[in-house]
Amino acid sequence: MRRDLHSSTALTFPRPVYAPQAAGFIYGAIGGTVAAGATGAFAAGVAAGTTFAASAFGGIIVNAVVGIGLSVIAQALQPAPEVPKPSARMANFAQPVSYAEYVLGRTRKGGPLGFTGATGRYRYYVPLLAAHEIEGIVTHYLDERVVEIDGSDIVTTAPISNGPEVGKITPFLGATGQTANADLVAAFPGQITASHDFKGLAGAVVRAKKVSPESFSDIYPRGRQWDYTPVIDGHNGIYDPRDESTGHTSNAALILAWWLTDVMRQTVDWDDVATEADACDVEVTDRYGATGAKWSIDGVLADDEDFETQRAKLCAACDAFLYENTDGTVGFTVGRYIAPDVTLTAADCEGLEITSGQTGSSAITEIVPEYIEPDNAWREWSTGVWTVDPDGNQTLRDTPRLHMVKWHNQAIRIAKRLGKTKRPQWQMQGTIGPIGYELIGKRFFRLNHEEMGIDMTFEVGKLTRETAGTFSITANSVESTDFDFDADTEEPERPEVNASEISDEGSIDAVTGVTATSPGNNQILVEWDAQDALYAQQILLVRQSTGQEEVISTSRAVSTRTSHEINGLVAGETYEVQVRNYTGTPGAEVSVSDWAPSTALQVVVGGVVPGDFSISVATGEPGRARFQGVSGTNTVIARVYYSATDDFGTASQVGDDIAINALNTFDISVGDDAAVNLLTNGGFDADSDWTTGTDWSIASGVATKAAGTASDLEQAVTISGGTDYRVTFTVDSITGGTIRPRLDGATSVSGTARSTADTFQETLTAPSSPIDFAFEADASLAADIDDAYLVEDTAESAATGYYWLVPVSSRGDVGDETASQYIVIP
Repeated sequence: MRRDLHSSTALTFPRPVYAPQAAGFIYGAIGGTVAAGATGAFAAGVAAGTTFAASAFGGIIVNAVVGIGLSVIAQALQPAPEVPKPSARMANFAQPVSYAEYVLGRTRKGGPLGFTGATGRYRYYVPLLAAHEIEGIVTHYLDERVVEIDGSDIVTTAPISNGPEVGKITPFLGATGQTANADLVAAFPGQITASHDFKGLAGAVVRAKKVSPESFSDIYPRGRQWDYTPVIDGHNGIYDPRDESTGHTSNAALILAWWLTDVMRQTVDWDDVATEADACDVEVTDRYGATGAKWSIDGVLADDEDFETQRAKLCAACDAFLYENTDGTVGFTVGRYIAPDVTLTAADCEGLEITSGQTGSSAITEIVPEYIEPDNAWREWSTGVWTVDPDGNQTLRDTPRLHMVKWHNQAIRIAKRLGKTKRPQWQMQGTIGPIGYELIGKRFFRLNHEEMGIDMTFEVGKLTRETAGTFSITANSVESTDFDFDADTEEPERPEVNASEISDEGSIDAVTGVTATSPGNNQILVEWDAQDALYAQQILLVRQSTGQEEVISTSRAVSTRTSHEINGLVAGETYEVQVRNYTGTPGAEVSVSDWAPSTALQVVVGGVVPGDFSISVATGEPGRARFQGVSGTNTVIARVYYSATDDFGTASQVGDDIAINALNTFDISVGDDAAVNLLTNGGFDADSDWTTGTDWSIASGVATKAAGTASDLEQAVTISGGTDYRVTFTVDSITGGTIRPRLDGATSVSGTARSTADTFQETLTAPSSPIDFAFEADASLAADIDDAYLVEDTAESAATGYYWLVPVSSRGDVGDETASQYIVIP
């Protein structure tokens, strides 16, 4: 997960892949022994810790947080401008890299475009909604319109349905066996094939039809294709230990367990999870008489959110307390009171500060959470006011973001708990002794401090092991009634939602006076009238021949900008141009105007068109791609582009511009020029350099294995332990058995077993003290092997995939890319 720290930075762990970790029984884990007179609990902790120290897991988590609750997690719930709201996901956008998104429970969202293209009267685009299989689509939204589709996936809702087959939505759910969309395959022959099945992804293929100018604004009110942002029942691979089933759910405990096990790669006690799942399913009633499960989670997690953000979103939704058990499993309890069974006394406290709850001018007096309201088109909405201090002389409001909550009642119950954590009767912090081991896994404890006159229940905010037998702790006093909730008397009215006023466009003024011209040099100059300084501008640029779209955001550094120059375009191509005003942060939450003009301007790009490349040889060499051929007229620079897929729209330039001569031969390469094949005689041109095991032979330019005995074909190599090496080889023919590459050293690292004829490539990390490379064959292998490579995989190494050459003239004019070249880079 990309690190993006905000108010919870103090909770960052050295390795964020771990959930809050246990340091209980650490005295034994660091080699301590039991002294005479030690308590039974401490002795047990030492014994468990000694065993724990012998495990790899125990060695990793020494000195870590062992428990964390709402009072600390709440710090991450404050509005932060760099963290986009869910409504920012109500769009479809094209960008080179999109982070995986997990859709949990029921929510509404859009997503990045996996493909977009135009042909004939139609534009096709593929919004990707989730990086996993989902249960299904609940409600279809095109922009802010709820629409329905028929059995042929045609939109049947007016005004879209006023024309013949104007809109079509074909969802795909990411299920096993998912096939490529037939409409896309037919519309883009050769470009879209059966392999473009979006395996493991959920989304939809949306088709939008060109319509008459008279109906354009009614059908496309935003001046372009609709954003597809449906309501989704999300992940359907959530495990429920109560009946050992897997499916879709909004149960907060089951989703939290999924996050801990599938995302954070931790282990949980499934019996404990079942107990918490039952606690979540308890039926509660809101002030309006509606009933629902007590704790649900409904929303989106994304891989570009850091660990603390994901934890805060999930735990805050269900008032969860996280901890680790002494066996290394991670546990949690959802919001409810559990009578304490551990009591702290003055003898347990090594240094303790106890103060009365927060008061004064900085004390919060009311809490108004922001949650997701289905009646507000599944966008953010504010709850009624939860009053923390009805007698306060001033108002200081807290507005936590509860974006995984979709029920007003649940959000208010969290508001009550937050209020109690912000204004408790007593707050304690300090250090405690070995009794901290007994607090591992405990949310509540009793503090009986006779000297201070305190005998109350406290809830752990954070428990951390500091040294052997010493823990730091923060906690707030609580009453069991803090966890009760009477909706009739405690739940405030939900602010009224007027559905007719719901819009994602706002009242942003449209741009006026838009013009677009090409001064040559592969440029388009876009100009417009001066706009209010409140706004910045975005330019929609569409290349007519391919339908490729790009939204360009102008810089806010220039006040009242009135023009923008777009460079690097293809001379002779026609582009469509529109401009709109926006406020906000592109990529997060923005408010935008309509595109202007309503009918896009068309501009033919001028410039000296460089001639096309003629490629005679495109081949892979160790760590690099090599191209040979003849350049065209006016061409003095070659640019090499690469993509993992056969789509130039996703390609990026590899290396620097390469100087060449016009109308001349060229021989250029990109990648690691220092890379070499570390295997001698990898082409098997002679029966030498390899040690042939039983049934192996080398002749006629191949290594041959006959069926009969499991054996190796091996060669001593000089490589470094811990370094990545790219292994490439070709199975020319095979009639049975399997073969795999292997690196031997202090241990052995084996690659993937192969059983078909093809060229294979993978990366192996060398073990310590590496000495040998081998092809490992099973007894039944009968095959011919050729072209074996072992190449160090460096940051400069070119990757196997699709390559294009792009010509550039001396004036900077950019020509057409060549046909794609698929190159295997050893």
